[in-house]
Amino acid sequence: MLIPMNITSQHVVSALNWIDKGGIPLDRRSRQWDLLYDGKRYPPKYVISVANRYANRHELSPDEFTIHQARPYLKRLGFKIVPKR
Repeated sequence: MLIPMNITSQHVVSALNWIDKGGIPLDRRSRQWDLLYDGKRYPPKYVISVANRYANRHELSPDEFTIHQARPYLKRLGFKIVPKR
């Protein structure tokens, strides 16, 4: 499956705020890449999954798309993706 094209940068920011409040589940932590926003690091796939809640009213499963789809999608929206430290 592909990432739904109606996820916007505002959906992503809403997801980041939601993640800041609720944290990141251990099984959704990133392995190689992070989304860097406001000095904080987030797992790109989890961010897309949560952002889909705001765009389409359900969280995407991590099996529905790949990091190779998430990275360029988030970059196109203007977010910075960096290698994990």
